[in-house]
Amino acid sequence: MDERVLIVSQDHEGHRLMYVRLLAGAALDRGAEVVLALTPAGFRSEEFRLHLAVVAHRCRQVTLGGPPLAVTALHRQAVRYGCDRVLVPDGDRFAVRLGVRGWPRDVSIAVLVTQDPRWNSDRRPSVRARLRLKDLLLQRTERLRGVRLLYLSDHSEAGRLARPTVAPDPVFFDAAELDPIALRRELGLPEDRFIYLVAGKVSARKNLFLVLHCLLSLADQAVALFVCGQVDPSVRAEVEPLLSRARAAGLPVILSDRVQTDHEVNRAVQASDCVVVAYSSDQPNSMMAKGVRAGRRVVVAGSDRLVTWARHLGVSLCGPLTEESLTGLLEKATAAPPPAPRTELGSSAFVDAFLW
Repeated sequence: MDERVLIVSQDHEGHRLMYVRLLAGAALDRGAEVVLALTPAGFRSEEFRLHLAVVAHRCRQVTLGGPPLAVTALHRQAVRYGCDRVLVPDGDRFAVRLGVRGWPRDVSIAVLVTQDPRWNSDRRPSVRARLRLKDLLLQRTERLRGVRLLYLSDHSEAGRLARPTVAPDPVFFDAAELDPIALRRELGLPEDRFIYLVAGKVSARKNLFLVLHCLLSLADQAVALFVCGQVDPSVRAEVEPLLSRARAAGLPVILSDRVQTDHEVNRAVQASDCVVVAYSSDQPNSMMAKGVRAGRRVVVAGSDRLVTWARHLGVSLCGPLTEESLTGLLEKATAAPPPAPRTELGSSAFVDAFLW
């Protein structure tokens, strides 16, 4: 590959910069020059230091202006830095703008949509109307010359058939050879209990209050909860009373409340018995995929769409996001045998979708 690639992200939270790191590393490995375009906050962020700095020093770094990301401004940057290709892995809103504005044909561009409007299960008429408009504009974007519109997908055949062009959610797992007992000692986790894990950025959509509330009903069993990731202050305030109840009931809850590297999250998965995905979300889920890749039990409670993704990945402990359902799934997990690791799950298909 003899080209220059511009990789753009206006958001640095969650998995955005991990996607950027993966694409930048792959483009560099294929012989391309890489220009990274982030906001000033993105370059200063802890996520940049933890996720992207390992490859950023090999790239030219340029600063984006504030949102929204304008079509004409992005094209101007691509031309200014002599880029043949633009990659936008955080592209839901930008993809819609492309449907309105179009895109010049002299530079190719790949844009990732992480929230397919057809997945959303909200039945309110106003929401359905907005999603229908988004879908129509995305269909226009799909037809633009020089534009490759990608949809985040799971790794199943059903996922691959969902849209014309998909990018299977990349799975990073580099802790398979680590000893779980030794990791528990390092992480301060009890060695003699069944460990449930909630990991990643813990926002309200991860329903930590509900998870902890359901686990309190299992406090007479040898179980514990490990929360590995930065917890939103509002979520921390919400669960504080339950943390006190858990301590009184003898239910260990271990909090590692900070931004975690991907390797640290992988270590947490390897040290745990069960990954809990009780999300208010309608999109493929990286923690679910990590758990499956690692051969850990995975509990999924959520929308019909989230349960469908789970079943595509072979997860059997899944159901609706209710207290009764989640409590039953958490209890069943303690008796379920651990599945075999799915070592075929990786990131090559995600990269290939962008760097076609």
